[in-house]
Parts: sequence; structure tokens; C-alpha cells
Amino acid sequence: MLIPPRTTRVHYEDVPTPSGASFALREFRWPHFPFNWHYHPEVELTLIVQGAGRRFVGDSVEDFREGDLCLLGANTPHCWASHPEAPRGVQSLVIQFLPALWGDAFWKLPEMRAIGGLLERARTGLAIRGETRRAIGGMILQMTREPSGSWRRLNLLLAALGRVAESGECVPLAQAGYDVAGRQAASPQLGRVLEYIHRHLGGELTQHDAAAVAGLSPAAFSQFFRRALGKTYVTYVNELRIRQACRALIEGDQSVAEVAFAAGFNNLSHFNAQFRRLKRTTPRAFREASRRGVNLRDLDSPEDWLGAFR
Repeated sequence: MLIPPRTTRVHYEDVPTPSGASFALREFRWPHFPFNWHYHPEVELTLIVQGAGRRFVGDSVEDFREGDLCLLGANTPHCWASHPEAPRGVQSLVIQFLPALWGDAFWKLPEMRAIGGLLERARTGLAIRGETRRAIGGMILQMTREPSGSWRRLNLLLAALGRVAESGECVPLAQAGYDVAGRQAASPQLGRVLEYIHRHLGGELTQHDAAAVAGLSPAAFSQFFRRALGKTYVTYVNELRIRQACRALIEGDQSVAEVAFAAGFNNLSHFNAQFRRLKRTTPRAFREASRRGVNLRDLDSPEDWLGAFR
């Protein structure tokens, strides 16, 4: 269960820029990441150093863990939310900069075209994978060793953005055509519904109750939810429950039935059918494959990436 959010509205966040610098590099160390859905005009590059949970970017909802690296464009709603019972706490390194602060002439330079195009693509969010993720993570850690406002820190940021721009290892997060401005009016309702779902994921989650949370009739809620996230309410809930079940199958020793019921499925055959539909395999085969070392998450181990960065 995720901690209740400080706010269920998508809200504007004022990003402080340190004196004598053109961008912010901030480190966060908390017991957990709260559900804090927000946006800002600054471009953001976020590295998760420690922690696991769910990442929300526009209409994208995915699990994250150590090593998660994303580039977010201006005004894209986002948050990383984690479990309050996480034993080690969470840590992130976040770079935020306002492109306009560097001036129009800077972005018109021929050398900046690739990075300018990258920032446009990042409006729907980009997850950075593979060797590019390792390289950029190392650059971010190196930036922390340079003083704020130094040319070396800025040089590293531009090098990191250039590396990402040239990479083929960036995966879009929000759906193509996701319209940030057009969806912000629905965000307060959507925020309340998402918070409700994640607080009650292991229990009963009827569409009727979710509609009441949004203040809509069931029929209106069905249209609203599909329009906001591009899928039905039932599909969304099932996908989240299967993700939770996958984590339990990999990390725990509960039986398949116990995993199914803990994830909110009250019928084992329904759980097996949904699992096979989404994962193209059975829960038991999924667990066995994970224990043989098969890469099921498209992420390396924390030890691998952290060692590579350092």
C-alpha cells in the first residue's frame, strides 16, 4: 500500500535554481517517495539510486527500482511513489533546468539541434535503458563531485544530453499524442482515483466505488477513465495487480495462490488467466525463470549498474 498523497491534484512545483548556476542538481533521501503528482516548466533528468515502487509519467504507469533513469520534458505530470515499509529508504538524483534560461541563440546553434530535438521528444517522457543508462548514470554521479556553477558540471550535463540524443535506447513513456495541457483539467479527478486504487490494490476495487471517488456516474466515469489513460478501469487494475504479483513471485516464497489473493484476485483461475494474458506464461513458470536468472524486468541488478557508475 502506498502512503496517502499530500495532494491528489496535479500541482505546479516551483523548482529552485541555486545561486550562480543555470540548473539544479538535487539529491533526495527520504524514508519513501510519496504520491506527489506535479509538473513544472523545467526539463528533468531523474536517476533512482535506491528504492522501488511505481512511476507515473503522463498516462504511463510502470514499476521502477534502483537504476531507473528518465528524461521528462517541460510540464509533463509525473511522480515516483514507493512503499512506506521499504527497509532501506529511497534516494534519487534529480537534474532540472529551464531551457529558456540558456537563451534562444544557444538553442539555434547547429550543434544543439540534436539535443533540442531530444527535449521535444521528452515531452511524453523517455525511459533510458541499456548501456546509455549506465553511461548517463555515471555522468550524473560525476556531476555530484563538481561544484555547483562550475563549467565542468554544465559540460557533463550537455555531454549526457548529447549521449541520450544519439542513443537508440530511449523508450517513450506516455502515449504518442499525449496532450499535457489538454488533460490537466481532468487531473484532479484522475489523481483522486489513482490514489484510491493504489491504497486499496489488495482489496475490493469496484468501478462503482472509483466513480464515486471521481464524483462521476459509472457511465461517465468509464468514458473519463478510458480517455485519460487509454484503457478501461478493469484493465488498468488488473495490470497493476499482475505487476504486484510479479514482484512477489520474484522476491518472495509465497505460494501462487497466496500471491494471487494478496494482489487482490479472489479467484485463482481468473488470476492465472490474467497472468498468462499479460505475461504470456504461467505464474509458476515466471517464478522458475526468474530464479534461473532470466532477465524478466529489462533492468540489471543494482549491484551491476552501481558498480559500473562508480
